[in-house]
Amino acid sequence: MSSREHQDRPTAGRREPTFPTRFDKAFPVYLEGERGVAAGIGRNITQNGMFVETREPFPLGSRVRVTFTSPGRGPEMVLEGEVRYQCFINYARADQARAGMRAIGLRFVTPRSVDSTRKGAIH
Repeated sequence: MSSREHQDRPTAGRREPTFPTRFDKAFPVYLEGERGVAAGIGRNITQNGMFVETREPFPLGSRVRVTFTSPGRGPEMVLEGEVRYQCFINYARADQARAGMRAIGLRFVTPRSVDSTRKGAIH
C-alpha cells in the first residue's frame, strides 16, 4: 500500500475537534424589547441561549434583540432571544453590606423579520 492510499483512508480513532458547550466570559450587550432598551452584561453563552445581568429585566416570554458590542468598535452581532426566566440574586459584599443583582435567562430564537424567510446560513 502506498503512503497516499494510507492517507486517504479514514482512521478509526480520528475525531472532529470539539468546542466548549459554554463560553464563560463577561461582555457588554444591549437589549431591545417592547419595554425599550437596556444595557447588560452577557455571561455563560451557549448555542441555545445566555444569561444577562441587567437592571431592567424584561417580562417572561417576551422577545429581546441582543446586540453584542466591542468597546470602541460598535455593534458586532445581533441575535434574538426569548426571556425564559428572571432572577434576583442577593449577596453580601466584603464590607458586609447587602447587595443584589437582577438577571434574565434568554433562549435564542429565530428572528421575527422579513429576513428570516431566507434559506441557508447567515454570516
